[in-house]
Amino acid sequence: GEEEILFPPMSYLEVTGETRMEAGPNGNMIRVVSLSVNANQTCGTLEEMLGSRMRLHVAMLENYELEIQGELEGELESEEVKSRLANDSRAKSEEHHTKMVRLISEEVAVVVRKHKARGAEWYNEDDGQYESAIK
Repeated sequence: GEEEILFPPMSYLEVTGETRMEAGPNGNMIRVVSLSVNANQTCGTLEEMLGSRMRLHVAMLENYELEIQGELEGELESEEVKSRLANDSRAKSEEHHTKMVRLISEEVAVVVRKHKARGAEWYNEDDGQYESAIK
């Protein structure tokens, strides 16, 4: 009779010997291939695998957030900003430059939070959502 054999997720079959031909019970020739099953012991659960795209995407956004924050802080200390502030006392007193940096940082943080709030399934649907998120 027919038997069902279940393999662990992420398993693969490896040819371990020579292929040979044998006659089956009804006289038909059958190709026999010696195989071994190799299971990937380091792979995660299905949920972990589905969540990996989200984790990578969110980590990328968090890195961008840090880079943007560093660039903005660097701009605040630049000679160009210092020169403009020296010639515009109103801008300096109202702290336009620091407010602008704060607003940009808050906007970036909102984008990161929005992407974190999406479930892992959103990142794995193949209807173009994820593709649109990374453009």
